[in-house]
Amino acid sequence: MASPQEVRMIAQDIKKRRNAWRISKRAKNTELVSKLGLPQSEILKIVFDKLSWQDYSSGPEIDDHRPPRPGSIWKFGLIIGPYNCYLKFQDKPSGTVLWISIHPAERPMNLPYR
Repeated sequence: MASPQEVRMIAQDIKKRRNAWRISKRAKNTELVSKLGLPQSEILKIVFDKLSWQDYSSGPEIDDHRPPRPGSIWKFGLIIGPYNCYLKFQDKPSGTVLWISIHPAERPMNLPYR
């Protein structure tokens, strides 16, 4: 588990790189777009505006692909519209922030700093 200081730093750092944010084309992510009736760009704006270090759930973690893809994995929870959402991103060495998951949480999330 990351310390509050580490989480604050990663949240600030990824927000500085907002132009490098990308969303994975996973079906769960596109379902949220449909449910909310908003374009992905608007969902990312909501994440940018609302995400706080206190929304942290876990990380940094090593990518679980075989072989692992470079970049730490972080998980957060955030309310977007009427949904309690699960957010997972990979902080890529290239500077890209790849939002692997932005969709309604499938189970309750542990947010230790709330």
